[in-house]
Amino acid sequence: MANVFDVADFFIDIANKNTDDTLTNLKLNKLLYYAQGEYLARTGKPLFDDEIQAWDYGPVVPVIYYKYKRNNANEITPITDISPEYSFEVFSFEELSVLLDVVREKGQYTGYKLISMTHSESPWKNAYKPNLKGTIISNDSLMEFFSSHPIKKFEISKKVKRLKKIPKQDYYSNEDEQWKDIENED
Repeated sequence: MANVFDVADFFIDIANKNTDDTLTNLKLNKLLYYAQGEYLARTGKPLFDDEIQAWDYGPVVPVIYYKYKRNNANEITPITDISPEYSFEVFSFEELSVLLDVVREKGQYTGYKLISMTHSESPWKNAYKPNLKGTIISNDSLMEFFSSHPIKKFEISKKVKRLKKIPKQDYYSNEDEQWKDIENED
């Protein structure tokens, strides 16, 4: 089982490899909520042991919130914020599949869009109590919600045929000579 710090490092690492994306503490906490919910729905087991709470701005994993609180609304960067021991190899195939699906489906949104999305979802709505920080969003409520509202799985089409030979109309013999020249330069 992964731990919440590994999962957070994964999201930070992925976001910082994409020049179009920034990851803030707010957005990171929403991605953790989606990852936990989707993993529970797919496997019946939690992705990480830490609790998720219903705060004013949506679901929050307190240990992650407090770790990155110093960033305020600024981007979390891998240079200063990822553990030196981080490796995506700590994740099982199923864990990695869920994390990649969450990044693909939910990582495209801003933190504020994710707030509005989570505020309309029953796990947060049912757990949230105004002026009472710390109400836990139960794993049961996450599993129930995400079982009926799954995040789309990425699947490679089985209709793709393996190319055994380049079709004649796409083959240009003069390109072979160009490649030979490049290989000889090395």
